[in-house]
Amino acid sequence: MTGEDKEVGMSRNGLNRSAAALLLLAAGGCLSVPPVPQHARGQAAAETEEGIPLGRILSGFGRGSGESPPPQVVPAVAVEDAGPPPPGSPGPTSPAPVSPNFGGEEDEDSGFQLSDLAPSNVYKNLKTLAGYGPDEEVARGFYREGEALYAEKRYREAASRFKAAAGRWPDSTLEEDALFMAGESCFFADDYPKANDYYEKLLKKYEYSQHLDAVVARLFAIGRYWEQLHALDPSWPIEPNFFDGRRPLFDTWGNAIKCYDVVRMHDPTGPLADDSVMATANAYFLKTRYEEASYNYDLLRKEYPRSEHQIPAHLLSMKSKMEMYQGPMYDGACLEEAGEVAEQTLAQFRSELGDQRELVVRTRNRVTEEKGARDWTVAQYYDKKKCYGAARIYYRAVAEEYPQTGFAEQARARLEEIRGLPDQPPDHFRWLGDLFPDEEPPARSFSKTTPLGWVRDQFRGEHRPSEEFRDEQSP
Repeated sequence: MTGEDKEVGMSRNGLNRSAAALLLLAAGGCLSVPPVPQHARGQAAAETEEGIPLGRILSGFGRGSGESPPPQVVPAVAVEDAGPPPPGSPGPTSPAPVSPNFGGEEDEDSGFQLSDLAPSNVYKNLKTLAGYGPDEEVARGFYREGEALYAEKRYREAASRFKAAAGRWPDSTLEEDALFMAGESCFFADDYPKANDYYEKLLKKYEYSQHLDAVVARLFAIGRYWEQLHALDPSWPIEPNFFDGRRPLFDTWGNAIKCYDVVRMHDPTGPLADDSVMATANAYFLKTRYEEASYNYDLLRKEYPRSEHQIPAHLLSMKSKMEMYQGPMYDGACLEEAGEVAEQTLAQFRSELGDQRELVVRTRNRVTEEKGARDWTVAQYYDKKKCYGAARIYYRAVAEEYPQTGFAEQARARLEEIRGLPDQPPDHFRWLGDLFPDEEPPARSFSKTTPLGWVRDQFRGEHRPSEEFRDEQSP
């Protein structure tokens, strides 16, 4: 190879390297996520909710008058490193970085991949190239600053520090604590929409977070506050809110229902799960959306049998189903369900209903009356059509199955009046049918002819005698 060829080859290699570098710079490069650290944490003094509007709500829903409110939330505070271990002590407890390769082979750089062009990956890689990538020491510094500001009750500034700490050391327990403390800071700054966002982000990324109990208590309180705020100052779902930082930008009531759903979905066996279902059902009931209310009352009755809301859920479920019923000409499934709930309530809570027992008995009697009205309406329909056979069936059903209703006596009286009448109405146009007799050709029997022989005869236009059977192979 001549010197000229060598120079050309080197220049081409240089161009290839430059093009690859530009492509990786545009895509953000392939960066690996640092290993998850393990650090100790302590506990700070319990906080107070004095001066916070939601503090009164936390202790005013769901439980008995003598029961204490939910426990105070203790923020998780990261403890600084204690320095190197003394001589003779075991090594550090932080786990070694774990490779995500489940096959046991060493992770090798596979070079450029299409996933590097995803907007989220490009954003992360550009942040790293600009010097804002993952850094544990920087994240711990932001976290300590947030703790100091939180202790001084400078909650908005503390929230920004905790947010920065979570962003600088992702996928770690430090990020988990930082997201929780960012939500707490916004909560005590009365910025409930941002607090709700931080709490939901925490539960979405760390489903089994150690802060689960505290987070669901906060979300339930925010939902109660937004529901009550909407009751005092209702607004349309599409009406924007630009002035009140304590309520969301749109649909305060809908966001309250969403908070209840998040509590139930992420902590279905927790102490506030049944409260959230009951609050959702009551909210729909007050909105006269009885179908959704009935669904949630039934969910509480079936999924939380030990809940203290069982009796109210049974009574309101029965009421919702009766409100859903539109009359004898419409579907009666909700009427049947209301009767079943009434029977179950009387059987299960007979000694606990008190004054409500009379209401349940009246509802059960009304269900029976409505069932009789449905059969009476159908009987009247056939009676007017002079289909007296069908009408007798429904009149007898009313008289025998619902004898205590007011329709039973009327059904028996009508049965006597139509006793001798024909089952079917007279056919006044029979003469027209007689003018055009319906003559059908006699059906052919193929029992004594082979299938292939029949097909052959159809093409030839010949008809073999049905009484004679001959095999196709015979002459």
